Amino acid sequence: MYTVETPGGVTNASLRGRVKRRDERIVSVGDLVALEDVDGYRRILELLPRSSALTRHVVARRREQVIVADVDQVVVTGAVRAPQPDVRMIDRLVALAELSGVRALIVANKIDLGSTGELPDVLEAYPAAGYEVLRVSASTGEGLDLLANHLSEKISVLTGASGVGKSSLLNALIPGLDLRVGEVGSRKGRGRHTTVAAALYPYPTGGYVADTPGLQYLSLWDVDPVTVDRGFVEFTRFASECRFKDCRHRSEPGCEVKAAVEDGEILARRYESYLGLLDEAEGI
Repeated sequence: MYTVETPGGVTNASLRGRVKRRDERIVSVGDLVALEDVDGYRRILELLPRSSALTRHVVARRREQVIVADVDQVVVTGAVRAPQPDVRMIDRLVALAELSGVRALIVANKIDLGSTGELPDVLEAYPAAGYEVLRVSASTGEGLDLLANHLSEKISVLTGASGVGKSSLLNALIPGLDLRVGEVGSRKGRGRHTTVAAALYPYPTGGYVADTPGLQYLSLWDVDPVTVDRGFVEFTRFASECRFKDCRHRSEPGCEVKAAVEDGEILARRYESYLGLLDEAEGI
């Protein structure tokens, strides 16, 4: 059964068997669907085309998993402490948003736990690359008014590693939501999953916000290796000057991206994240 919002209110609907047979896509959170009434019951007649989808590769099942569909922006959430920023995961999520054609916004939560309230050095790469980074605290409320403005009238998805406070942020932003939250494990400093499935919530000032389970890994699905560099916006002006149009910026002669890394114009850590995603796209 699926929970579907309609002009007449929220209803439950089952998936028609014919849809399962003719459409290889699985209905996911955020999808638009066509419904039909059959003897007083609602059924999903058709899964409509998606404008965008945040997806990952489920390695064990060798298939695509749509985390959420039809979103306007991906709110990549990290914590300044408890747990420490997982910059490789943030790099991957930002790249995934870029490759999906969706705007990325980065949120640094738990700034009340930092010694000065400033961003850790490892997060400074994102403003330098042109991304807006919001400093917020779900506990104290600092910065939440600015985040609230970014969420208004949009369909957004909050995603990030476990324990960074996504559910706490939504509880602070949406009165009465009361999502379950958990503590970060003291032994390994890792978050625990409290959100077990993605869910879409109406936002008080218009739009929707999706909460997603904390990610421990993220593998890209069906990405052309030649396009991986598009997930790293600071590569763009250098990649256009490479000797070869299909340059993968690894070992090709005349690669301006590699030259920019050597000159310090592209952060070496970001380049290493790119190489890791490129290896996955190539199946290495």
